[in-house]
Amino acid sequence: MGESSSHGSGGGRLERSARLWLRAYPRRWRYAYGEDLVGTLVDLAGPDAPTVRLRDGFSVLWAGWSLRLREHPPLLPWLRYRIVESDLPEQYRVWMIDDLLGRLHAARWYAGYMVILALIFSVVSLVSRDAQLVLTALSAWPAYVFLGAVGTVVGPRVKARQVWRKHVSGWVPPELRPRSERADALEELEQFRASTGYVGAPHRIHGT
Repeated sequence: MGESSSHGSGGGRLERSARLWLRAYPRRWRYAYGEDLVGTLVDLAGPDAPTVRLRDGFSVLWAGWSLRLREHPPLLPWLRYRIVESDLPEQYRVWMIDDLLGRLHAARWYAGYMVILALIFSVVSLVSRDAQLVLTALSAWPAYVFLGAVGTVVGPRVKARQVWRKHVSGWVPPELRPRSERADALEELEQFRASTGYVGAPHRIHGT
């Protein structure tokens, strides 16, 4: 069952509150089980409650982030994935797909680079004993923020599409395509399913 509505069409302050707490869970988990948990949170709150009870919300927050941490790749494979687009071990493939399909993938990718750059400057500063080096780099933070914002707005899915084709599938889902190409993605998927009888998404289409 998807994240779309079974408790109404997303209306109501209480249901919106439940869905907001549910953001703690990975995207894939929300799609598969979100409606059930929304219904549970709404029932626990009661019909007259304006929002989810705080203790229930924090329980969801704790469980969701615990799941995210358990599924997150170890530091070194994650750094290789984030910096040089290396593939992740098979057990983290689902995490990678969630990461690529997330709305903030471009922002996370850029922020990761900025953190790594800051660490490099810090190490160089410690080795050279030149604190001015870090201060000079930090003084340019408005430019870094501007470049990150422009990259996230102008090409929010470019990097995600590139990594998806490299490690996940030659067929790119509609979420990662420009709006003008999203109908093509659905048509390709229908053609694949019609020709093979397979209901999932293809790993390779047209030999890509």
